[in-house]
Amino acid sequence: MSLLRKKPPASQADRLAAWRLASIPGRDHGSEVRDLLTELGLEPERRGDVWFATVGSRLVFLKWHRDVRVLAGFAGLDDTHDPRGLANLLRRNLDPGLVWFALDDAGEDSLGARFNLPMDAFDRDAALLGLETLARLLGDEHVAERARALRARPAGEMEEQAADERTRAALAAGLATAGLHAAQRDSVWEIDVERGVVQAIPRDTGESVLFMHELDYAAGTDDVQMLRWLLAASDWSGARIGLAPLPGGEGGFAACSVAATDLQPQAVAWGVEQILRVADAYDEATGLA
Repeated sequence: MSLLRKKPPASQADRLAAWRLASIPGRDHGSEVRDLLTELGLEPERRGDVWFATVGSRLVFLKWHRDVRVLAGFAGLDDTHDPRGLANLLRRNLDPGLVWFALDDAGEDSLGARFNLPMDAFDRDAALLGLETLARLLGDEHVAERARALRARPAGEMEEQAADERTRAALAAGLATAGLHAAQRDSVWEIDVERGVVQAIPRDTGESVLFMHELDYAAGTDDVQMLRWLLAASDWSGARIGLAPLPGGEGGFAACSVAATDLQPQAVAWGVEQILRVADAYDEATGLA
């Protein structure tokens, strides 16, 4: 018998990540983050590789993760242990926007709103869209409107339709380039993956694409411990877990929203990769793997 153990084959998520990272040079975008916050009229400070500034009454933190080519944003929020409030947060996690809700620790008051933006190069408009959404959530309309004014965005219905068409074309091209087979049904792409199907749903404004994959979930919306665990499971990657009412009961989904301001194949691959990682981790933690 051989004393050498065979290395387990790479998962589909690992293969997508390897392809994406091999095609994107690692750069430091700290100066771009600082300049963007300054342009928004904020007073950015830096500790280590993290930039932060006050938006509304909260601190917003931004960090460029050079190793995975992702810009992460975070702001702390008031926590809740009310099952209706927790279920509402999980339902909002299926909104098509870039920002979602997560807990750092299910056992502690650690609720926050976050975004993760994959970038080939620094995508100013994507960063502005993430900050606009986060500022609006924090009640700072001045910063939100400033970010909205600074970014290139569709003006009027005709431009929104054109942006939507560009996003759909970029999504289809990105899936093909990443080697992901998908069938389009109406406005939804159904992507074949090793664990089933991931859906890709472009937002009708052309600003983002939402990736979704249904999980095996049967716990309902009354178990506070489970609801908080779902939010904690939404903290560590670029995807989150959300809930939606279905005919047979409450449904659980892994979801990931990617900015489509300049949608590249690598970002499409990242969206699918993050869905697979969260779904696989969910199955393992719940004994379904």
